[in-house]
Amino acid sequence: LTDIRSQSNFQTWPTIDLQGDIFDNIEIKFEYRNKYDNSTNQSKQGRIDLGVAYKLNKFKIGIYYRDIHEIKKENRVSEIRPHLDITYKLNDNMKIRLRNEYRIKELNENIFRYRLRYSYSLKLFDNYNPFIQNEIFLSESQLVRNRINFGLNIKFNKTPFSFKPIYILESNRKVSDKNVVWSQKNIFVLALSIKI
Repeated sequence: LTDIRSQSNFQTWPTIDLQGDIFDNIEIKFEYRNKYDNSTNQSKQGRIDLGVAYKLNKFKIGIYYRDIHEIKKENRVSEIRPHLDITYKLNDNMKIRLRNEYRIKELNENIFRYRLRYSYSLKLFDNYNPFIQNEIFLSESQLVRNRINFGLNIKFNKTPFSFKPIYILESNRKVSDKNVVWSQKNIFVLALSIKI
């Protein structure tokens, strides 16, 4: 852990979400996430997601709202992101998700961003399934970020709870004086899901 922190930014993201079906094909979701930076020992961001999704065969189409509060150089910056998610289940192991989000920023120009995520999970046991995901972020027709996720989905039998420890390797692209610079971030997510 010390080596990871010294080589690049290391963060921990505790997350909790509540989700469930209100009708046969309609799902609602609420999620809270905090982004804690281990190098500065402070919270960098808190966010809330709310949304509803319609499930049709292998498709799930969701409309969501995200409210973000971030600390940048001792200033608090707010951003809201309405977004549309379209998920397609290829088979029992593979899914593809396309997210189209509109970033409404407090200090910068508003901008559209597209996210495409591929997920593969192994159905080893009823309550213990490892998974891998790769997600690319596109903004203004350029690749700006890539995330590779490795995790476990652990379901607690006869309860509404599941737990997902996830490691994320995040690569971010920035252009400075026409030079392209890539930086890495190591993230450990501790996510608790509750079915309602």
